[in-house]
Amino acid sequence: MTTSNYFLLFCLVSTIFFSFVHLELLGYIHSIVLVSLLLVTFLAKHQENMKHLIALVSLALLLEYLTYNVAVELTEKGTPPYITNTLVIGAQLILDLIVFYILKYRVRFSLQFVKRFQPKKWQYIYTTHADILLYGVYLAFIVVDLLVLGEHLLRNMDYIFGVSEATAKPFWSWNWVYKSYPYAKSILLSCVVTILLATIFVENQRPEQEDDDEDDSDEVIHKTDQQQKP
Repeated sequence: MTTSNYFLLFCLVSTIFFSFVHLELLGYIHSIVLVSLLLVTFLAKHQENMKHLIALVSLALLLEYLTYNVAVELTEKGTPPYITNTLVIGAQLILDLIVFYILKYRVRFSLQFVKRFQPKKWQYIYTTHADILLYGVYLAFIVVDLLVLGEHLLRNMDYIFGVSEATAKPFWSWNWVYKSYPYAKSILLSCVVTILLATIFVENQRPEQEDDDEDDSDEVIHKTDQQQKP
């Protein structure tokens, strides 16, 4: 097998592993891995792109978690489930749309941030493999969110839209997407984590430029070459 095939196999196995752990053992495995990856990127010298991407995904997951907790509290206080479910699904859709938009212009936003707070590192901002792949994954997130939201609205149209019970009753049993939703979200989240993990590895092999304060030349030096210097 070639290196590329081994790499694809690693990504596939990682996605399956994270999905299994998330569904069967530890529901917050993705958050743990993301926090770990964020710490790794802060320890790395030139992983500015990955810092921004992981921070973005982590923040979205945190907001999603907070929204879910609010919905649980509302349910405990007697709020009808169809309202809290609408809140949770709607919030997830909005968050995924925001992340999708930010990913589209991530390099621009990162450059603006770095030029303001870390001007010496602007040359390390560029489009990574993760930018492209995550853009596709979050598009899938949006499609899944729209499907489950549409099914939810149809199933509860008598409560939400005031439709007669006779009209709404045929849709009460529509729950195919709703039942598949946790599995779809788990697989997509596992894809996100795997993409970030794989891209960190790829970025670590990329030739890099020395910092301006270390060397004024424009020579490109690989990490292994730096380690061989006396």
